[in-house]
Amino acid sequence: MQIIVFDLETTLTYQKDKIPEIIEIGAAKVVPGKNGVEVDTFQRYTFPAIERRISERTRKFIGLDKENMPTFIPFRRAFAEFMKWIGNDSEYYLCTWGQDDKRLMIEHCARFGLDFNWMRNYNDIQPPISLLLADRKQMSLKEAIDTAGIIQEGRLHSALVDAIHTAHLLIKYNKTVHLKENTPVENYNLSSSLYITCRSCKKSKYYTAFGRKSRRCEACLQHRKKLEKAAEAAAVQQS
Repeated sequence: MQIIVFDLETTLTYQKDKIPEIIEIGAAKVVPGKNGVEVDTFQRYTFPAIERRISERTRKFIGLDKENMPTFIPFRRAFAEFMKWIGNDSEYYLCTWGQDDKRLMIEHCARFGLDFNWMRNYNDIQPPISLLLADRKQMSLKEAIDTAGIIQEGRLHSALVDAIHTAHLLIKYNKTVHLKENTPVENYNLSSSLYITCRSCKKSKYYTAFGRKSRRCEACLQHRKKLEKAAEAAAVQQS
């Protein structure tokens, strides 16, 4: 089966209630074998439907030249072209470096009412390669390619460049990474993790409103800190 490695870049969000929007889809097709061979690439830039602009911070982060900006197209069109590029053959694996891009793609498909049936045989290859290279489950892509001795080509934080480097890691360690098969239904169930119920306020909020290790939303955590500071100040006054 062919392997499709994809990567996404999004708008930079600094407010917890804002949802990151995909602005670049990058992918590489890999044919599995003894050494593995990269065979084709895909790249599209998508215009953010909610934010309606590309901020200066986002532009600089993904390395876009202000004087030579690429053509941005609606997400629906970019997704349709991505599906056409994948092709009609249903026998393939999908791979990413970390699960954030899978979550983002599922969220966008749900938001735009797009088909989920293509999301099959998904594999996060970050844990097995990170365990091999650094004896831990999570490494940055930059750290992984440096440790693996893969020469960096292009600027990281471009979805296409990141997808190509992820493909190079998969090619190099294809004997270590054992890809699994799964169904669109199994992957669709991940959408339930897009919204989390806060333990404090009991409200269901989008996952970006929470810290990585907390089940309480940032608003409740900030309120809790204020109460703790007020209690400390009151204790000092009483003493």
